[in-house]
Formats: sequence, structure tokens, C-alpha cells
Amino acid sequence: MKKRMDENTEQKIQFEETETETGKKPVWREKLHQMLVRFNNHYLFSVMIGSFLLDYCMEVACRKSLWKPFPYMFRNPIMFIFNVAILFLILGVGALFRHRVLYASVATVILMGLAIADGILLCFRTTPFAAIDFTLIKNCMTIIDLYLNWFHLILIGVAIVAVLGVCIFFGLRLPKYTGKMYRIPVFLIAAASVFCLSGMDRFLIKIGVSSRNYSNLAQAYQSYGFVYCFAESIFNLGMAKPENYSAEAVDAIIEEKVNEALQEERTDHPNTGIPDMTDTTHSGDQCDVIDHEHIILEGNANIIFVQLESFFDVGRVKGLELSADPIPNFHALKETCSSGFLFVPSVGAGTANTEFEVITGMNMDFFGPGEYPYKTILKSTTCESAAYDLSDLGYATHAIHNNDGTFYDRHIVFSQLGFDTFTPMEYMGEYERNVNGFLKDSILTGEILDTLKSTEERDYIYTISVQAHGEYPSGRLGEPQPIFLRYRNQSKENAWSYYINQLNEVDQFIGELVDALNGFHEPIVLVLFGDHLPGLGLENEDITNGRLTATEYVIWSNFKMEVTHRDVEAYQLTSHVLGKLGISYGILNKFHQNSVNDDAYLDQLELLQYDMLYGEREVYGGKNPYIASDLQMGPDGRQVSISGVSVEEDGTIYVHGRNFNSYSVIRCNGENQSTEYIDANTLKLSGMVPKAGDTITVAQIGEDKVTLGICEAYVY
Repeated sequence: MKKRMDENTEQKIQFEETETETGKKPVWREKLHQMLVRFNNHYLFSVMIGSFLLDYCMEVACRKSLWKPFPYMFRNPIMFIFNVAILFLILGVGALFRHRVLYASVATVILMGLAIADGILLCFRTTPFAAIDFTLIKNCMTIIDLYLNWFHLILIGVAIVAVLGVCIFFGLRLPKYTGKMYRIPVFLIAAASVFCLSGMDRFLIKIGVSSRNYSNLAQAYQSYGFVYCFAESIFNLGMAKPENYSAEAVDAIIEEKVNEALQEERTDHPNTGIPDMTDTTHSGDQCDVIDHEHIILEGNANIIFVQLESFFDVGRVKGLELSADPIPNFHALKETCSSGFLFVPSVGAGTANTEFEVITGMNMDFFGPGEYPYKTILKSTTCESAAYDLSDLGYATHAIHNNDGTFYDRHIVFSQLGFDTFTPMEYMGEYERNVNGFLKDSILTGEILDTLKSTEERDYIYTISVQAHGEYPSGRLGEPQPIFLRYRNQSKENAWSYYINQLNEVDQFIGELVDALNGFHEPIVLVLFGDHLPGLGLENEDITNGRLTATEYVIWSNFKMEVTHRDVEAYQLTSHVLGKLGISYGILNKFHQNSVNDDAYLDQLELLQYDMLYGEREVYGGKNPYIASDLQMGPDGRQVSISGVSVEEDGTIYVHGRNFNSYSVIRCNGENQSTEYIDANTLKLSGMVPKAGDTITVAQIGEDKVTLGICEAYVY
């Protein structure tokens, strides 16, 4: 019997070899061919099973663990099934094509690529990957070398092209579906599925299984799944129309929360509608005031906000031992000034969203997942803001940022927010960079002082710092750091060491700024606050107060001011500060000041916010009253200008003028020329010789090659 079986096996092998030799497919290829034919013939059933496996693999890539997807799958099975249903819809569309295997392969590679991108991004920040990140690619290219070198980028690019190329090459060679096509029924089923999924989404939100307002985007991805949240970030941009939105509802809020308060103010101060500004006296370079029981120097101070990059009190981190206090100046201010926790909309990234909340008084929770209004709605419309409100009260309004002027499109957005001037790093003088290449914050002291001196009227200055920005190097730093530490997670000690010593330098800037402003001859209110916690892999349980979204703020002044300690949301900070100054001008400012403790506060804020940005603007009588400002780069007296052109005996050509820097580029008749920066008053022109009548200008051009401004022309 055994001998006969061996003979049969030998004959079978010989038969297979004979088939191969005569040009027929090997057995394994024939089996693969048959499997793919069955896949084509039973496509929808196959991708339904595959969708379960694909969702698990995507969650593994996002969570960087084989086991972590299971708690999400079993604790929230409805959302797991909903994620699978979305994948099934995406893959099921392949039934419209004969090359079904090709479609399924390419779609799977793209979907897995998105999940892998999320996992990679979460290594550098705590905010998950969202569709809005595609709009930031241009900005990210200016700092991507902090995270990946060119070899990594080339490797990633080659891998993407190779994988897609292999999918397409083999997909075209693999068997096509040869049966009857039912494209119209499949299309109708797909359309009905989209409708059903949309309705199911609204139903799940209504019963509380999922949510559209993500106060913590990272937690939402963990709870609801990557596929669902990423899809929401694509289709759920802007604000959804509140169910109770109507002209009557908006009018009722305005009448109750704004007009009544306005009437009370006009009764007390019939001439201006805001508190009078006469209760002040000046003494030398210091500003003193008549003794008041509470609000002093009402509405008459320069107002400076300084948003500190990744700044927070590291003493709140469990298991972190330090050789010295890295932020002694900030701690000293907390002891003597108004202060509290500031609850911000993001962790590890999202500077622009904290900025948006503080400037506008609007709540990011009402927008789509991961959205940046700077990249969406504010590209097309103006928006009520502290800059517009204070401008109406006679303030000059300014923004300062020691980083690229085009980052988050600030060179466009600040015009939509009503600022008069914007000073990015392309318009700053001599500066120093840290090892990550970011400008040190110490340059901001001089910029703030120059801005204060540039106007006769009071100033509102919004300053955004950058020095403590990540990526935080994991390798050993090249030179000893002033503050050394021990951390329970030894693998992150170097990153923490870099961050904390950068934080210490930022704190030194705080001390220098306060000293400089304390001697200024005008009354000043200075608000210092962190925009978000750093992207160092912290979890809620690593922080003593258990909230990763909590930074801190202090309110300092060079005159006597009532000291209060209160925790606020970022969108409440400006109204809180203006309230201490007796300023309640502006719809949202007044609303926050009069409604913050009401039960319907958030619902009413959502109504007002939707009406202002997306609705009928009933709050303004049906018309947007805000006109985009003619944004000037740099404060008065700091504009770039040309005073002359000289030719030396050796033929060297110099352009002379004022306020040049390393971002200054000479243009001749509108064409950029080879330019060498000599000093603030001199640029060297190379490669061409201007002729009589040529028009010479100097353009300020950022590292992303965007022209931010051009000086007045000089005719040679």
C-alpha cells in the first residue's frame, strides 16, 4: 500500500512538472487564480469579511500594539461595527469595476497608509492624524527636518511609490471579473448605504454612543476608532447648524445677555458706553492709580497677550525630579498676580487653535474634528475678535510671532481678524536660534517695546512665541545643561532635559519682559499663558491634576490691580482680562462676562458662534460688519525702505536702506536677484548690473518662498 502511494505521489509531481514544462501554470498560480476568480465572483461577501480584518490592522497601526485594539472593539462594539461598515462601503464600490482586485488592493494600501501615518504622527505629537493635516503640508515642510532627515523622506517616498506601483502592476495582470455587471443596482445600493450611514451617525450622536464635538481629539480616536474619526474630519468641517437655531433664538440671547448689560453701562457712563478713563494719575515712569476697592485704571491700559509655546508648570509631572526650578519668574508672578489654570483645546500641537479661541472668544469644540479655522472658515470671512473690538475703542492692534509669517496662513488670517500690523520673523532684526533652529523668545522683548513706541494711542499686542517648540531630541545633548533631571521613564530623559532647559530660557525672557514693561511710561496689562502641553507622550495620569489640556496663565500689570484666582477656558481668557479692566465692548466679550455661570451658556455660545460664522448673522442685523484690515508687516517706523544704490570701484553693487535682514531679497524690474545680507542697512547685489531707469525693490521672502511684502520702489 505504501509503495503504491509513493508511486502515485511521484506520478503527481511528474505530472505537475510536465504541465510547467509545457507552458501551463504551476499549481500554486492556478490555485491563486481560482481564489481570485472566486474573490471577484463573491466580491461583496469577500470585502465584508476583509473589512473586519482591515479595521483591526488599521487600529494596530494607530495604537502601535496588537492588543490595544481589543478594548475599543469590545467596549464600544457599535462603533467598531460602524467603522467596519464605512470600510465595507469604501471597498464595496469596487463592484462597479471589472478590475476588482486592483481596486481593493489600492484602496487597502491607501487606507493602511493613512493609519500608519497616524501612528507615526503620534510618535511626535499627541494630536491624531486628521484630514485638515493635508492643508498643513506646505507649512510642515519648513520644520520637517526636525523630525525626519532627507534619507527618511526619500525612503518613505520610494516606499509609497513602490507599493502603489506593485499593486497597479499586478492588479492589471490579475484576473478580471468576467460576469455580468450590475452597475446601476450597485450604485443605488452604495448611495443608499451612504444615506443610511449618515442617518446612523446622527442617531448614534443623539443617543450618546458617539459625538461630533471632540474636546479631546486623541481620546475620541481611542473611543470611536480611526476610520470613523478620520471620516468625520473630512466631512464634518465647520459647524453643524444647531437644531434650535433661528433668528428669534439669537435675538433673545442678544436682548437678554447683551442689550440689558449695555443699557446698564450706558446708565452709568452715558457718553461712551464703557467705564470712564479718568481715575488715573501718573508718577514718573511708573503708573499709579487712585485707591479703588476693585477695578482700577478702567479701559485705559495697553493690553499685551504673550502666548508661550508648549509652556506649563513641569512641577505637575509625576516622577520628574529637577535640580532647580526652571520657571522661577513665572512662579513669582503667580504668587502676586491674578492667575489660574487655562483649559486649551489641544495637547502637543494645535497652537493656532488656542490662539483662535483667545483672540475670538469662540469655542473650538463646536468645529469639526481636528479642524483649524485658520485653514478653513477664516480664509474666506472676517470674524469678530478682540482686535476689532479694541480697535473700535481707539486701540492700535498688533500681532507678533518669532516664526514664519505664513505658518497657519497668519499673513492672511490676521487681516481677517482685524489686526493693523503683523511682525513675523521675516521682519525682525538680529536674532539667535536654538539647536532646533527656532528663534529664541528673547527677541520678543525688543519687538514688543518697539511696537508700543510706534503709536500714540493705546496698543493691543498679541504675541506668539516659538522657542520651546518640539521635536524634542531623544539623543544626548552636545553640551551640559544648566538644569539636570531624573525621570521615571529614562528613555525620555534627554527629551525632557532639552525641553526643560528651553523652558528655563523662556522663563528668563518672561523676567526680562516684565522688567522692561515695569519701567515703561504707559499703563500696561501683560497676560502670559501656555498654548498647550508639549508632545512628550504624557497621559492624564502623569499629571497631578489629571488634565493634559490644562496650562496656566498670569495677569501682570505695572499698576495696582485686583488679584483674583480663577480657572478659565481659553475662549474666556480675553473677556476675563477685559472685565478686570472694565471693558465689556463686543458681542462675545459681553456675552462671556454676563453668561459664564448660566446653565444654557454653552448652548447659547454655540448659537451665537454659528450665526456669526455660518448663519444669517442675525446678531449683526443680517450683515457682517467687519471689513478685513489692510495688514501692514511690521509696526510703524520698521518698514523696509531703500535710500540709494552704490557701485564700488571694484564693481561691487550695494543697495542701502533701512530694516534689512537675512530674508531681504533685491528685485530689479520685478525679478529676484542674488542677494547677500551685509547688515540692517546694506544688501549686496550680485549677478547683474542695474541700468538707468531700472526699478529696484526689496522683498521680504520667507523660507517657503512666499513674498510677505515689498518696499516702495527706487528708480536707479
